Amino acid sequence: MKTIVVRSLSGLVYVILTFLCTTSFLSDFLYIYLDLKIPSEYFLYFLMTLFMTGCLLETIRLLKYSHFIYKIFTFGLVGIIYYSFTQSYFNSSFNFTMLQWKYIFLLLLFALAATTLFRFSEELSTDSAKLIFTASYLGVPFSLSLAIPGSNDPLTSEVFYVFLLIWISDSFAYLVGSKFGKRKLSPKISPNKSVEGLIGGLFFTIAAGIILEIFNSGLKGNWIVISVIIAIFAPIGDLAESKLKRMFKVKDSGNLMPGHGGILDRLDSFIFCIPAIFTYYLITAIL
Repeated sequence: MKTIVVRSLSGLVYVILTFLCTTSFLSDFLYIYLDLKIPSEYFLYFLMTLFMTGCLLETIRLLKYSHFIYKIFTFGLVGIIYYSFTQSYFNSSFNFTMLQWKYIFLLLLFALAATTLFRFSEELSTDSAKLIFTASYLGVPFSLSLAIPGSNDPLTSEVFYVFLLIWISDSFAYLVGSKFGKRKLSPKISPNKSVEGLIGGLFFTIAAGIILEIFNSGLKGNWIVISVIIAIFAPIGDLAESKLKRMFKVKDSGNLMPGHGGILDRLDSFIFCIPAIFTYYLITAIL
């Protein structure tokens, strides 16, 4: 019973923090009741920086670097990637209509990291490979997340709805899988995940996307399409982190969230969904 209570409270804090920092609610509240004008984009930036830093610390620990200097280099490279998008974020200068080399290069870097993990995981045996992998696996998604909102001030809710759909995907995949799961999805990587759970997550995530598209027409993009993207890539992100933990014989990425494991355990799906959604926005803007 105590474990359930701790897990529930920990999850509730995570959900509330995410909601407050990915919508204009907190900014509006502070302005109305305390006469404090803090632009809402600062809260999103704080949250993404916090999440990225937590994931980075846990990933470096998980990958078991041999030399300390490579840990420093990893922080530096991730920081450079993130800073380049920080400037665009606060200057509102993201331009999806132009096929900028920076966008393509970073998406290719992330694709390379994903391919390495699933197809050539033995390459992650050296510190130099771990450095490049970590920078691509974490630096790219959290940088691209800054480009997802439709506007900066007041902040629109695209990032929050990405989280919401991921939570729906994860929750219903677990519930349906627990009740009806018979066929293993990927027994070598994650023996508890089932094909039935995957189908359940797909169905309810897309259903939620249809509701969002009908009742939130002001959001950027078609949220039925985005829900399909999330329904596909959220389980892949979950499997990716499961494979990392299995490779390096680690049960949880950390213990920052009691009852849930580490912050990387909570954000593994988000890490894979953001580059896919960014690619969708890029393609639709150009076409």
